[in-house]
Amino acid sequence: MAGRKPKLNANKLGNRTKEELEQSEKVENGLNQFTKINVDSVPDGLTENAAKEWSRVVPLLEQLPIAELDYSLIKKYCEVVDQNDTLYRAISSKDGIEGMVDPETNRKTGAFMAYMESLKELRSICGQLGMTIDSRMRLVVPTESEVKQSVYDEFGVDEDD
Repeated sequence: MAGRKPKLNANKLGNRTKEELEQSEKVENGLNQFTKINVDSVPDGLTENAAKEWSRVVPLLEQLPIAELDYSLIKKYCEVVDQNDTLYRAISSKDGIEGMVDPETNRKTGAFMAYMESLKELRSICGQLGMTIDSRMRLVVPTESEVKQSVYDEFGVDEDD
């Protein structure tokens, strides 16, 4: 899809017409019609480490508009995290640079290349699920946690000073 990635209305800056705001409001409200993902059940077939990652990340993702439709993407994320950790341990178990580069041919090892590919896949999935700062900024509506204070209130200056 060409163009900018969509943002929630509350995160948009600049002037918008009523029609643009209404249209994007309909799209935002459409996110709530999907069945929420079940936080309590860990999918079958995950390794022990992938199941731990599922248990860690799904409750956090529940705060975002994640639905049951995202089930397979979240499962794939957990599998790739497990593979990535396994590859990292294989690479780091060798002394020095030997885990990354074959000393005979001066080429990257298969484990290192697979590790780098898993990192790329993780970055892609994390962006799709709202697990990066940039993608969360598009999804999370900022809240006004502090009431703005006037200079007088902030520095304790009275009007008669």
